[in-house]
Amino acid sequence: MNDSVNIFSVTGMTCDGCAQTIKTKLELESEISKAEISFSSTKLIIHSSKKYKSEELNKIIKSVGNYTFDIEKNVNSLTSLFVYFRTYKPIFISLFFVVILSIVSSFNELFNIKDFLRFFMGYFFIIFSFLKLHNVRQFAVSFSNYDPITKKIPNFGRIYPFIELILGTLFLLNFFTLFINFATIVILLPQTYGIYNKLMKKEKILCACLGTSFEIPLSKLTIIENLTMCSMATIMIVIYFNSSL
Repeated sequence: MNDSVNIFSVTGMTCDGCAQTIKTKLELESEISKAEISFSSTKLIIHSSKKYKSEELNKIIKSVGNYTFDIEKNVNSLTSLFVYFRTYKPIFISLFFVVILSIVSSFNELFNIKDFLRFFMGYFFIIFSFLKLHNVRQFAVSFSNYDPITKKIPNFGRIYPFIELILGTLFLLNFFTLFINFATIVILLPQTYGIYNKLMKKEKILCACLGTSFEIPLSKLTIIENLTMCSMATIMIVIYFNSSL
């Protein structure tokens, strides 16, 4: 399920330590995936699988201090969207560059959808693999939390960034097109299944899609990314066989 975003005003904090105490206590709740709070802003942003009322939070936090939460009355869907974008900003920025590079690269007098798909998949793998290569060992540990293949074959997590890099390069060079499209589906579908299971169990796990440099909660966004790539690979396979007829 997608996390809902609730924003509250906080009273009773006297220092940054109070903010950290509140954050730690709230994130112990199984329904809360992330709590953002600072002493300076006196605002609490909660990412959770259910919509919290201020009374519920006051009850949860009662044991650690005399703090009070009041839900922000002026919060609207636009604010929630802004908070969501801020949380997943590194992913959106990376995808933005992938799309721009793909559009520019696929224009050869006229826009070519086949080339766009190929370039999109190529740039996607290359950009995301570079971020994973920043710390391969840490990535492998984080990746094993939800990737079924890495759970059974731990070393797969260590070579996975290099697999993405090779696939990305082959997509851009337009080499072994049938093989790399099948390979894309083979590595991404099990991963997507693993992510889905973790989300259904409401486990709090960081997404390893951008390596370990960014603390991004695992969410449906990664499932959408993977299924989009698998769909593109499927379309490319269909195009390949149609052109062979």
